[in-house]
Amino acid sequence: MPTKDSRESMLRVPSSCRPKQARDRTKNEVTESIEEYTEGIYRLQEELDIVSTGDVARYMSVSPASATTMLKRLAELNLVEHTPYQGVRLTQRGKTISISLLRKHRLVECLLVDFLELPWDDVHDLACKLEHYLSEDVTDRIARAMHYPSRCPHGNLVDATAKDLSVRLSTCDTGLGLQVVKITDERQQFLSYVMEIGLVPGTVVSITNKTPFGDVMTLTLEDGGNNIAIGRDVATSIWVQHMEQDMKLTS
Repeated sequence: MPTKDSRESMLRVPSSCRPKQARDRTKNEVTESIEEYTEGIYRLQEELDIVSTGDVARYMSVSPASATTMLKRLAELNLVEHTPYQGVRLTQRGKTISISLLRKHRLVECLLVDFLELPWDDVHDLACKLEHYLSEDVTDRIARAMHYPSRCPHGNLVDATAKDLSVRLSTCDTGLGLQVVKITDERQQFLSYVMEIGLVPGTVVSITNKTPFGDVMTLTLEDGGNNIAIGRDVATSIWVQHMEQDMKLTS
């Protein structure tokens, strides 16, 4: 039997626990970085008619040259179709990966907020890391344990393919009763701000005034009756539905 001082340890770390640089990589491996780009392009496609290399670079906070290099790699893996000067579009394989990642991300956020009681404005970055390591089976178990939430704590649909009738607050007219549905800017600073002023999913508001070019709008919150003024950048990332529509916001 080996002694405690034996140089030949019986212990071995599982390959999944090794540092990334120590793992064997295949040419066709979809890495975390590739997944992040793919998911990012999916989000951009939801917002823009044509997604350019510059859009991808800005979203990922990288240089245009870095984005171009990665887009070529994504095309090699059949995740995107990239035609110079005509934009980037996900292939069906790219869409499938993105939809799966978004589901994992939003279910993890539900778990962190509703079960572990972590702050609502401080779970997005952690979910971004964890989403890459969850199998479909584990994801299904999280969904079942959380009673199949339809939306994440920020109001975004767990099933990214589900129909969403909400519109940007920035596009709405004065005098309408509106309910906040989701927040699409999930940066911690932004979430902290909208939570501070009360513009969280479920809040009922009405627009009482808009400047001539819509850069600033004044809102009245139904619960507290408070008036707040927000700029276009904030209103663009807050999505609402008209109160007369049938809204069932489940968490």
